[in-house]
Amino acid sequence: MSIKLIAADMDGTLLDSKKRLPEGLFPLIHELWGRGVRFAPASGRQYYTLYQQFGEIADEMVFISENGAMVCDGKQVLSFRAMPVEVVCRAVEIVRELPGVHAVVSTRNGGVYEDEDDPAFLRNMAHYCVRRTCVPDLLEFVRCEPVCKIAVFREGTAEQVLPQAFESLAQTTQIVLSGADWVDLMRLDVNKGLAVGALCDRLYIQPEECMAFGDYLNDRELLQAAGESYAMANAHESLKAVAKHICPSNDEDGVCRTIRQVFGIDKL
Repeated sequence: MSIKLIAADMDGTLLDSKKRLPEGLFPLIHELWGRGVRFAPASGRQYYTLYQQFGEIADEMVFISENGAMVCDGKQVLSFRAMPVEVVCRAVEIVRELPGVHAVVSTRNGGVYEDEDDPAFLRNMAHYCVRRTCVPDLLEFVRCEPVCKIAVFREGTAEQVLPQAFESLAQTTQIVLSGADWVDLMRLDVNKGLAVGALCDRLYIQPEECMAFGDYLNDRELLQAAGESYAMANAHESLKAVAKHICPSNDEDGVCRTIRQVFGIDKL
């Protein structure tokens, strides 16, 4: 059965160690598009950040953003998995109680954060949220605007401080460590793999017609949702255990090299 959808994680997978997209990726995606194959970055990053990164070919792509909470086909929003308002409000209240902790919430229109003067938070947020808005009162804002993810920041010690701080929400909310500085809060029924499944239904594709690439534990469901799953050579050993294949590392252009080999495409 031929492949019709390719989903790839970004950090540690498609991007190299210097956070660069592979050389020749855009012509390759365009070639796949011409063959009826859709390419989907699958990331915790904001949709607008991903769309900007892919520039001239973005309208040919599908985007699994916010760890699967928001899925778009080019500029069209296909799904947006909003969190319960009461959970979002309680999370913002908890953030306000913690020194050195800040939050940015993800909406259909981009990231929203409260007026802050912490340069580390502002710098880190800008890296992941190219479209962002500052509001005077985040709690008042989230009472009225649907939110699909809350990214909570504490410089250098997120793992030591934040999961315990949000323990009261653990029965209703995913609490996922996403780096040394960040923890993400989302609905329990949101992940990259479920997003791939929804895309398959939307595009009339079978799981066996999907190829997926990942490197870390938050890519487990992504790989399990695809008939042809690839863990990067640099991937976590637990992820390699669930992958059907191992491909070269992110610093060896593993994603593009594998795609070209599978589809018989010369380097463009």
